[in-house]
Amino acid sequence: MKAMNIGMGVFLIIVAILKLADWKGFIEAYSKYDLIAQHSKVYAYAYPLIELALGVAFIAQWQLKWIGLFTFLLFSIGTVGVAKNLMSPNPLNCACLGTLFKIPLTKFTLVEDILMSLMGLFMFFRP
Repeated sequence: MKAMNIGMGVFLIIVAILKLADWKGFIEAYSKYDLIAQHSKVYAYAYPLIELALGVAFIAQWQLKWIGLFTFLLFSIGTVGVAKNLMSPNPLNCACLGTLFKIPLTKFTLVEDILMSLMGLFMFFRP
């Protein structure tokens, strides 16, 4: 369990740093397909900071049950936005690693979001 927490924490911190490296570019790209970011620039700005905080919380083993629930909710919302975009005729670039890398939004992104949300749910329900 501890290894999973540390792994999730390190992953979240790395992707948050990549997003913050071109914060404005991330916000522009992310706002094109995320359900909440489409309507709230504040959320789009906050998203990398939220991921960073989650990563630190996972590594620190702090309030894991509630951090798991929050992770589940966050990535579930992301899953819906990614799935919706994948069904559109004009898929976008993924902002999941920031905008320094031009990576198309693919089924891999969808699987990543689903796995992160399931791991968060597992963290919430684990004894």
